[in-house]
Amino acid sequence: MLVKKVLLYNSRLHLFPGKLRSRWSSSFIVKHMYPYGACDIENPKNANVFKVNGHRLKVYIDNFSVENDSIKLSDPVYNY
Repeated sequence: MLVKKVLLYNSRLHLFPGKLRSRWSSSFIVKHMYPYGACDIENPKNANVFKVNGHRLKVYIDNFSVENDSIKLSDPVYNY
């Protein structure tokens, strides 16, 4: 089973503006998706499940790995 993790947008941080403060809360697990965009999400820290609007969620990619693709740069060749 594929576990989908998401970040939750915290709209209350608009009241306390801070340029460096992130408005996205830690990762949550999607438990159930309802019609018209509502979702049940679970907090993995304390197993609380609650319903939120899907517009407040962003996909979270856990253990993202970058492959060792490299581009070899050489001296430019000038054609006169």
